[in-house]
Order: sequence, then structure tokens, then C-alpha cells
Amino acid sequence: MLNKEEIKKRIIIKLVRWKKWGASHTENIIGGLPSHLKGSKATKQAIKELEKDQWIIPEKKTQEIHYSLNSEKIDEILQFYEKHSKKTK
Repeated sequence: MLNKEEIKKRIIIKLVRWKKWGASHTENIIGGLPSHLKGSKATKQAIKELEKDQWIIPEKKTQEIHYSLNSEKIDEILQFYEKHSKKTK
């Protein structure tokens, strides 16, 4: 089972690869997770922490919350991405 840190890694890697920065949003940030994790406490905590750290920005669109990466945190996010994306290839 994936822990909270692994879930955060997957979310950030997905958003960076999809180039979801600033005004480019997606609601599908948990789509690649196993079905048992999609509504789990660990997933909700991971998303809350990414929001608190201001790495992802929530945007309410069409009754769903869409997310994008914070362009003001680009250096931190890309360092994290570079460190962890090599392990997932």
C-alpha cells in the first residue's frame, strides 16, 4: 500500500509531466492511483499537504475541484520532480 509521501510523488510527477502550471488545471490528479486509495485518508492528507505547501492550487470548476501546479514554487517542485521521477521510470 502506498503511503502519503508516495501519493504526493505520484501527484506531482503527473502534474509536471502534463504541464499543469498556473492557469492549466485538471481534476484528474488521483486517476493513476489504485482504486482503494482514491478516497483514502492518506490521499486526502497528501492533497491537503500539497495545498498547504502551496505546491498545488485548487480551483473550483463545474462542481469539481481542479488542480494546477503553483508557478511561484517552480524551483522547489522541479527539484522534487527530478529527485523522484528517476525512481519511477
